[in-house]
Amino acid sequence: VESIATQQAAMSTRYNGAYVVELPEPDEDPSPQIEKDCHASCTRAWEKYEECAKRIEDKPEGHCTGQYLDYFHCIDECAAAKKFALTRGP
Repeated sequence: VESIATQQAAMSTRYNGAYVVELPEPDEDPSPQIEKDCHASCTRAWEKYEECAKRIEDKPEGHCTGQYLDYFHCIDECAAAKKFALTRGP
């Protein structure tokens, strides 16, 4: 029978395919703030999404998936470099 401490230690261990490594838990995920900051550079895509949403608001059919995905593609493009910069060592 394993102790609770042993079970908890096993749960906090990550397996990377080759060997087991201990990963520190991040203090805070910077992604939401980075993505929020990127909204300013993606306002055109956001506006197109909002226009579509208003257009189909009262219609039983239709969707704005394309515009929604365009907006998040813009956010991802903007945020990728900023997130990657956080992973680089000193």
